[in-house]
Amino acid sequence: MKNCIRLCAGLLSIAVVAACFGIWSRDGAEAAVRQDEQQQSAPAPQQAAANMSAMQGQGSDESDSNYGPSFSYLAWDLFVQVMSPANGSPTFETWTEQCQLNPGTVGCPSTASVAVAKATGKVRMLHASAGNPYSRTIAGSDCGTMITTPVGGYPAPSNLTPNAVYCEEVFVSPPEASFVKRSLTTLVAQQTYGDARNGDINLPGTEQNEFRFELDSVEIKVDWVPATSYSPTFACPDTTHHLYTETINGTCYALAAVHISSKTMLNWLWATFEPNSNITNPNRCDAKLYGACFDPWGTTSSRPYGKGQTAQQSPELRQAMTAAHLNPAFRNYFLTGVQTQFVDNYGKPTQLGNSFVEFNQGVAPGKSSCITCHQYARFDGKQPPHGAPENNFGRPPEGWPSVGYACNKNQNGNCLPEIPHATEQDFSWMLGLMPYTAADAKAPANKSQQSTTKN
Repeated sequence: MKNCIRLCAGLLSIAVVAACFGIWSRDGAEAAVRQDEQQQSAPAPQQAAANMSAMQGQGSDESDSNYGPSFSYLAWDLFVQVMSPANGSPTFETWTEQCQLNPGTVGCPSTASVAVAKATGKVRMLHASAGNPYSRTIAGSDCGTMITTPVGGYPAPSNLTPNAVYCEEVFVSPPEASFVKRSLTTLVAQQTYGDARNGDINLPGTEQNEFRFELDSVEIKVDWVPATSYSPTFACPDTTHHLYTETINGTCYALAAVHISSKTMLNWLWATFEPNSNITNPNRCDAKLYGACFDPWGTTSSRPYGKGQTAQQSPELRQAMTAAHLNPAFRNYFLTGVQTQFVDNYGKPTQLGNSFVEFNQGVAPGKSSCITCHQYARFDGKQPPHGAPENNFGRPPEGWPSVGYACNKNQNGNCLPEIPHATEQDFSWMLGLMPYTAADAKAPANKSQQSTTKN
C-alpha cells in the first residue's frame, strides 16, 4: 500500500509534463503525435512503475508512431499498481469501499443484508450501481439487473440470460478515504466544509487540496458479472485466462469493467478498461456506441481501432505486468481510452465510455463523457428524499450537454448553473451518495436505493 502511495507522487511529476501535450484520447489522435525527445519522463519510485517508466522510452526510433509521455502510459501505470497482488488479492481490494465510508450511503446493502452476510461469513458485500434508474434489485441479491433491451437504438448483447445481473464496488485510495471520513460523510457536513472554503471541496491531489498528501485521490469502480448472466458463459477459474474471475461469497464472477479516476491533474485523469471477451464485452470499441478504442502505449496500435479489430498488448506493458506479478488474465484486458480534457485541440468534445458500464446505465450512444458528467457533481443544499442521492445526481441538468464543456450557453468553457450555497464536489459523484445527515443514515430505508445515471 505504501508503494501505491509513493506511486502517485511519481505520476504527478509525469502528469505535469504530459499536461503540456493536450489530450491523449481517441478524439485527439491526429494531434497527439510528438517527437522522440518528448518521451522522457520522471520515473515513479515503486519498482514496477520504474520498470514501466524505463519501458516507455523503448522503441523510439519512429517518431511518427510515438506519443511522448502519453496519458495511456499513466493509466496503465495506475492499473498495474491497483491490480498487483496483495495477500492474494488485487491491491485495490485492500482499500476502502464506499459503503465502508458510511454504511448509510445510498445504494449500499441494507442492514438486513449486512446482518445475513455476517451470520453466513460472507467476505464481500457487493451492491448495485447506485443511482441507476434502469436497474432493479431482485430477490436474494443486492446487485442490479442488466439492460436487456436496446439503448438509443443500440441492441443489448444477444447472450444475456433473462435475469442477468451485475454487481459493483467502488474503492478509494487511503488518503482520499481518510480525507472523506474526517468531515465529508454526510451532505450537510460537505456543505459546512464547503461554506468555509468558497463552496469548494478539494480532494487530495494536484494543486487543489489544502493539505498536500503524498498520494493523489484515486477512485476505482469495478463491475462484476456472475456466470449465470450469460449463455454460453464462463467458469471459475477461467482456464483460458480471457477473464479475471473470482468466487465471491460462493458465486462465480468475472471482472467485466474497470473505471479508474485519479487526481493527478486539475480535472482528474479518467481511464476505462475492458476485457477482450465476446462473452462479457462483445461491443467493446464499437465506434457506433461510445467510440473506438485508443491506446498508443499499451498496444502495438498507434491509431484508434474498432469493434472486431485486433490489437495486441505492447511488449512494454506485458513486461510491466510480469514484473508486478499480475494475474495472467490481465493480459487480455485493454484500455478503452483516457480523458483529461473536455474538448480536444480542435475544440471537438471528447468522449469516453465503457461498453459494459455506460450501456447498463442507459447512456445513449455517442453521449458518454466521464469528465463532463462528473463536472456536474455538486450538492444544491436541498434535502433529498430519504434513501435518495442528492438532487440531479449522476447526470447533467435538464438542457445541459453530456459531452464537451459543462455549459449550456456556448462551448468556450464550463459554466455550471448558478445555485446559491451549492457545494462543488470535486468531480466525485460518490460524495453525492452520502446521506443527508447522520440521523438520516440511521433511519429505516428501502433495500438498495437508486435514482439516476452516473458514469
